[in-house]
Amino acid sequence: MNKRSLLWLIPMILLLVGRVCAAELPWEMKAPFKEATIQYELTGSDKGTEILYVKEYGQRQARVQTSTMTMMGTTHQTNTIQITDPDWVYQYDLVADRGTKTTNPLKIYKEEYGKLTAEQKKNFERNSKELGVDMIGQFGAQVKQKGAKILGYDCDVTTVSGTSTFYILSGSNIALRTEVSVMGMNNISAATKVDTAASVPDSVFAPPAWIEPKLDQQEEKMMVAMVKDTVTTLAKPDGAKQMQQAGPMGGKNMQQQMKEGMSPAEQQEAMRQLQEAMQKMQKAKQPAK
Repeated sequence: MNKRSLLWLIPMILLLVGRVCAAELPWEMKAPFKEATIQYELTGSDKGTEILYVKEYGQRQARVQTSTMTMMGTTHQTNTIQITDPDWVYQYDLVADRGTKTTNPLKIYKEEYGKLTAEQKKNFERNSKELGVDMIGQFGAQVKQKGAKILGYDCDVTTVSGTSTFYILSGSNIALRTEVSVMGMNNISAATKVDTAASVPDSVFAPPAWIEPKLDQQEEKMMVAMVKDTVTTLAKPDGAKQMQQAGPMGGKNMQQQMKEGMSPAEQQEAMRQLQEAMQKMQKAKQPAK
């Protein structure tokens, strides 16, 4: 499993447990602010800073990270930009001067969901909830709703197998603090300021002019096929049962898959995204008010 594969998996998890009765399909999620600039301090094995720019209630995001990581006496520099809009997800490595892009999986999920009949949508909603409850146990996640307050914001606290803890801005998928322990490396990302007053300039979403992001046609084809298969399966009367039998993780433990072909930095980012998704899974277990 590589980092781009996680980009497929996270939206799939969100879809499986979306609280459709509360109109919380992933493409309908909104941050509590229209735009914001969030500053983070990175400590632990990976030291540095990160800035998350949010516009259009989270439909557009740009994450800029600058850090250094020391492993076995060797220092590695990280300077990356991740830009997400309703159509694309871009990843830029400014150290290696390379970039990649992939269609935003949520765009494809939304399109495929829109093709379903009314009956199929009912199946999809029922199967999503049923499968979501089952997956909570698989991931070993525990969530305490509004279990902490950070910078004046209520956060839902997600703990996974006692090794990682994520403080998610309540009602959104934005983490204000993450504590991740992967492969013996401990890292903390802590928000130090949330600025919702100043306007976020469009320039922060502009890609590096000297880097042309490449689209991996094979990767794109696989992602589209997986999305379509997921939606088609969940639209069946016994969709949840079929997904449970197949196993969304292909029969492997998530951390085992992450260790295969992913750097520690990529593992940390993947775990951060995964926990944001699991925060939404926990909500699916709670009865609607």
